[in-house]
Amino acid sequence: MACMSRAQAADESDGDRAEREVRERLRAALPADYRVFPNVHWLGRTADHRGIRDGEADVVIAHPELGFLVFEVKAGEIARDEHGRWWAGRHQLDPSPFQQASLNLHALLRKLRDLPGAPADWHPIAGHAVAFPDVDLASAGNRLRLLGLDVEPDLIFDGARLDEDDPAATRRAVDRAFDLWAGESSQLRSPGQRGVDLLAAFFDEPVRLRSLLRSEIESGEREVADLTRQQLHVLRDLRRQRRAEIRGGAGTGKTMLALEKARRLAAEGFQTLLVCFNQPLARMLAEEIAAGSGTSAGADGGAGGGAAGLGVGAAGAAARIHVSTFHQLCEDLAREAGTLPPRPDPVPQAWWNETLPAALLEAIGKVGGRYQAIVVDEGQDFEADWLAALDLLLVDSKVDPFYVFHDPAQSLYRPDVVDQLGLSPSDLDLNCRNAQPIHALVQRFSNGELAADALRTDGRAPEIITAAPGADTIEALRVLLHRLRRDEGVRPWEIAVLTGGSLERSDAWRHRQFGNEVLWNGQVDDAGRPTGLAADQVPPQPDDAILCDSIRRFKGLERPVIVLTELRADDRYLDRLLYVGISRARQHVVLVVTPEVAQHLGRIGP
Repeated sequence: MACMSRAQAADESDGDRAEREVRERLRAALPADYRVFPNVHWLGRTADHRGIRDGEADVVIAHPELGFLVFEVKAGEIARDEHGRWWAGRHQLDPSPFQQASLNLHALLRKLRDLPGAPADWHPIAGHAVAFPDVDLASAGNRLRLLGLDVEPDLIFDGARLDEDDPAATRRAVDRAFDLWAGESSQLRSPGQRGVDLLAAFFDEPVRLRSLLRSEIESGEREVADLTRQQLHVLRDLRRQRRAEIRGGAGTGKTMLALEKARRLAAEGFQTLLVCFNQPLARMLAEEIAAGSGTSAGADGGAGGGAAGLGVGAAGAAARIHVSTFHQLCEDLAREAGTLPPRPDPVPQAWWNETLPAALLEAIGKVGGRYQAIVVDEGQDFEADWLAALDLLLVDSKVDPFYVFHDPAQSLYRPDVVDQLGLSPSDLDLNCRNAQPIHALVQRFSNGELAADALRTDGRAPEIITAAPGADTIEALRVLLHRLRRDEGVRPWEIAVLTGGSLERSDAWRHRQFGNEVLWNGQVDDAGRPTGLAADQVPPQPDDAILCDSIRRFKGLERPVIVLTELRADDRYLDRLLYVGISRARQHVVLVVTPEVAQHLGRIGP
């Protein structure tokens, strides 16, 4: 088996080399109005829209007047035997290169026609060709016709037509191939610049992800801009993987990538569910989807607005995305199916852990699968049975796209079980959120899980203020908020005060008034109890109020400035709360903690 693996690796390396040579020689020979797209991958639905298939083309050439040309590239010596079988060296090619190129062409055209931005009744000029850069057709002599009736020699790009010293020969071969396909049918039309742009937007447009919160501190904080090469690589790889788990430490852009992946799936025509655990995160995601479609943005905003990624059909794509928390999804579908039992008062924990998930499973038996793709954010918060139930909501369970973004180090509610799902793993290892001093402190509490490298080098050092519980902590918060607001000019919506426990037990929430500064949370009452409002019914944050929430509920969100308080030294989750809470800060973090917690912070070494 070891020898076979080495042989396969050698073949793959040779194929990559051949594709690179074809791509480079085509680009060198063609003017700028010919677009060359390498290694094109996509997911396409079958004709009945119930199944899904992978699609791939080694090279695609696009021209607004001439059309599209799809290449299948094969390396090494090429042969066709007396039985009609094609070979590359000792490896049989089934289907044949021409059949494979034709299949790829028609699958690509179906995919493009399904995109929301495709023109109506679109039939662009398009054809296929094959490239054998390691052979010369002249070596066949007068036996070239024996390659078969389905072979057109003018559509074979051999070493002579791809000669790097004769780009004019390559240009002539490309134009000859386009001429052959242009006369195939009178119904075919030039794709035009719009058609080429559609292809470029789908396969080649760079992704720009911005921070999830629009408001930024005027001095010091830089906007998170272009995705790193590693993050782009993950997004591009997801085109080839229908079902994947994407692991990343705090600040590596999981939520931004989950949001962008949902947008891309919807823009490709998939009815998509974007689901998370915490309601504040669901509200923010829904606001970002609305902002990206050109409708009103939410109060917290963030990813720069607009439809990042495809840039086509943004409003239509937004209509194909359903954002929900898991438990709200349970309630909604169970109510629709008539499987929702009466809600008890008070609501026990078993209602969330057992009753609602059971009602969802019963509902699925009645309503069936209704989504064509699912994206889960903060997957470490989900039970294994919950994730299995989500899979059943797909039209074709175990086959349709299913992506779970998670961070095992943030599993505050239950153990992370995502790695038990059998999904293809991908890791993120670049922190694009936190300023360098914040990142360094976060890594001290990561327990060695999913270590990341910081992209940012700016930011001031984290600040630790020691105060006894109760009145001393309240006074320390008053002084701190006054300094942040008045002395340093930080705006209220750029700050979040996060407590280590629930708001029901929080002195800071009960006090709420700190001089001129007022704490606010639209999802709880004066006693800190959740109001049960759906995400779209929560009132917007007032411009003159500072958000106050628990660290647990704020997972997945962020602010330029984070204030952490009311952390207990005897809390068995202390390190994880510190990891989650500190990493919410983009520019600066302040910890108002007891002497015992301050001592614990000092004991933690790098």
